[in-house]
Amino acid sequence: MTPAFAERLTTPEFQENPYPIYREFRDQSPALWYGHSGATGGMWFITRHEDAEMVLKDQRFTKDISRVTPTPRMMAHHMLDADPPDHTRLRGLVSQAFTPRVVAALEPKIRSITEELISHTRKGENFSLIEHLAFPLPIIVIAELLGVPDRDRHLFRDWSSSLIDGADILTSGPGSNQEVQMALGSIFRYFDELIKVRRQDLQDDLISLMIAAEDSEGKLTHGEILSSCFLLLLAGHETTINLIGNGYHALLQHPEQFELLRTHPELLSSGVDELLRYDAPVQRATFRAALEDMEIAGTLIRKNQQVAAVIGSANRDERVFLNPDDLDVTRLPNKHLSFGRGIHFCLGAPLAKLEAQIAFEYLLPLGLPQIRHVERRPSTMFRGFRDLIVSWS
Repeated sequence: MTPAFAERLTTPEFQENPYPIYREFRDQSPALWYGHSGATGGMWFITRHEDAEMVLKDQRFTKDISRVTPTPRMMAHHMLDADPPDHTRLRGLVSQAFTPRVVAALEPKIRSITEELISHTRKGENFSLIEHLAFPLPIIVIAELLGVPDRDRHLFRDWSSSLIDGADILTSGPGSNQEVQMALGSIFRYFDELIKVRRQDLQDDLISLMIAAEDSEGKLTHGEILSSCFLLLLAGHETTINLIGNGYHALLQHPEQFELLRTHPELLSSGVDELLRYDAPVQRATFRAALEDMEIAGTLIRKNQQVAAVIGSANRDERVFLNPDDLDVTRLPNKHLSFGRGIHFCLGAPLAKLEAQIAFEYLLPLGLPQIRHVERRPSTMFRGFRDLIVSWS
């Protein structure tokens, strides 16, 4: 990557709107090297849709961090950082909580939660979309699935924020690694204690399901249960916060699309897919490394080098999407990569979409509000808002 490109990744311009810069990447250097101080020495940014999709699907890339760096990681026992056969075993068990039948059965509960959260809106008063809806909705749902008591849900907001803000090697500042380690330690200690409690009294929740599998069939180790709890908690709410926040903000910037969804709620399914494409909650896919030398976009990728599929760029690739910079809630087909591809396709995608659809179903009839305050999160990997405050007149 040229210095000019590298410098632009952390500018306010990029934070506000990365998509014109992504377009330059796709046109000029679709595979760009960014050097960093991590174990792999840097990473390749893969920016075109065809190439990014290949990276997400091709098993010549490993998700097992231990295969390319000896650095120990507390999170190295969950399915997101595993290759087959471990990935197959871990995903197969956890997927029982995310079947279409289970997700459909959650709809009345999600509606009830959303209705309660939306009921706090008042004309003329400020409403924080993040604090009052986008954060509590998915955290309540995933916490109930896991078996986290109501009284403890608030703990995860600060912990997950520290992890997300510190996970981006491009924007994390001095001291961020210490904050990440402290947050990780807090989350793992919490779940370690909760798992011990559940061992004495199994319930109808996902943690109990994983314990039962470990005890009766030997399928899961304690470390795998612990890491899976961490992954499901973080992935089960953090990206949905961004989906709701980014999506609502995009609709406010496009009143005609807002009105189209408001008057035609049957378009909400395609509309949410378009919002996922237009402003992806996760801009770069998680860690992958090449298991062999290979060529991508005319560039040699060496064995053990880190490769990042830039989802935010791929979702705006004019080679795949007509008028990619336009928001079109009727767009079909929609080959966005926001939930990934291949064996690591997001397990919770149907749940995230359902939560977002229901959130918008309740928000849109309130009408178009005024934006009172916007604060973005300083990350190039995860795209979302710390705060988005609106009010209705």
